[in-house]
Amino acid sequence: MARFAVGVVFGVVVGTVFGAAAGLHAADAASAGEDQVAAEPAPATGIWERLAQCESNGHWAANTGNGYYGGLQEDLVFWRRHGGLAYASRPDLASRAAQIAVAQQGLSIQGWRAWPACSRRLGLV
Repeated sequence: MARFAVGVVFGVVVGTVFGAAAGLHAADAASAGEDQVAAEPAPATGIWERLAQCESNGHWAANTGNGYYGGLQEDLVFWRRHGGLAYASRPDLASRAAQIAVAQQGLSIQGWRAWPACSRRLGLV
């Protein structure tokens, strides 16, 4: 019960703050009480570790307040658009494997330009 109440409060805060700022995150607020719904994909290695090292110093739970979250610094629009809500309300609240699964989906649609600075630095574009 307490976990549900925390999830509801978190959802209201996220929906209010981000919804007011961008008008894009009502779905995030509605699902904020869900921690992990989908089965965890098998974790990938290699390039995703290097990209996370560049994006967030390899800190998969990064939330610095800049609008980008998790090890791969995905914003909430990217997260929602590429299936992230199946795992958690924000990337920093999801596992490394879930963040990579969402990134792989985004990569298949957007290419490496989803991470412009680090993909150039790593020679991916």
